[in-house]
Amino acid sequence: MAPPPSAPPPGTRARILAAAAAEFGARGFDATTVDRIARRGRVNKAMIYYHFQNKRALYTTIVRDHFTPVAERLAAIVANPAPPDQQLDRLIAAIVESLEASTYFLPIFLREIADGGVHLGLEELDRIARIFATVTGVIVDGARQKIFRPVHPALAHFTLIGPLVMYRASAPVRARIKTIRHVDIQEADSAAIVQHLQMVARRMLALGGAGEASGVNRAGGAGGASGADR
Repeated sequence: MAPPPSAPPPGTRARILAAAAAEFGARGFDATTVDRIARRGRVNKAMIYYHFQNKRALYTTIVRDHFTPVAERLAAIVANPAPPDQQLDRLIAAIVESLEASTYFLPIFLREIADGGVHLGLEELDRIARIFATVTGVIVDGARQKIFRPVHPALAHFTLIGPLVMYRASAPVRARIKTIRHVDIQEADSAAIVQHLQMVARRMLALGGAGEASGVNRAGGAGGASGADR
């Protein structure tokens, strides 16, 4: 009788996930192979299939492992009663912290956006949707309470997320510019990024701002009179 298969060494699954994340980030889903993941993780393919059914299962695990705790943390923030402006400040800090904590995930997500999200299943899309709904919900609620001026919620969301993503994604380009062209580009740490985005949010959503008469209604669409004229 053949002996039962031995258990994998401790930390093997985490090493596989780290290797897969690096490969997916560098090459995207389609160009990444299980062979490459095995070589980078210093495991054999059988060990990968011991933990994960296939390459897609490995990919979705990485995506879910990133978005699930973020969605849950943001939901916990808004579940704690507080004015919308304070909640939004906390949401921004949590989003920045979640991105900073994962050095590998941003390249994966940017490649997925470029591919049109075709490798995201229903569960992954649900987690992303929960994050979007939480942030935009606070923005809409703030306008309803007349703490924020009415804006397009989706545009406001991406006004805050976009700079964070671009700043971190452009780090290799900025490093080359600094080395080759000797342009001193001052770097910003997480605290500075949080403070900057919170400032942007306050100015964008402040009541009585210059954009109040922009013709954007509370529902988030272009309209006639502004919220201040109603």
